[in-house]
Amino acid sequence: MLKKLFGFHDIEVSGQMKVSTLMKDFEESFGTKIKVYKLSSDGKINTGKGAKPADPKATLASCSPSHVKVSNIVIRKGYTVDAIEKEFANKMGVGVQIMTPDGKSLAPNEMTLKEVASL
Repeated sequence: MLKKLFGFHDIEVSGQMKVSTLMKDFEESFGTKIKVYKLSSDGKINTGKGAKPADPKATLASCSPSHVKVSNIVIRKGYTVDAIEKEFANKMGVGVQIMTPDGKSLAPNEMTLKEVASL
């Protein structure tokens, strides 16, 4: 209810941020959930079948491959789910999936965060 009155606010994500902090801040800012995944055994990003959740106590940088230079990301309500997921992969080397507000299914890739929050 407060989100509808005051709107959403952008969040800045850095490599030093803990996975649990990202998850909490994301839900508070956008009214929906985000899942973060650790790299597969071959060092690749996997957010599909067999993907393993990242340790909530780990930093985002520690979840990325060593060859990736981790850059900060700013997430805004007008960004699409697909754009955010690609941004995490490209700038942090981390796999994420944005969920619907109830956390039961994946948010559609073409929707903005603002649209997902109203599902």
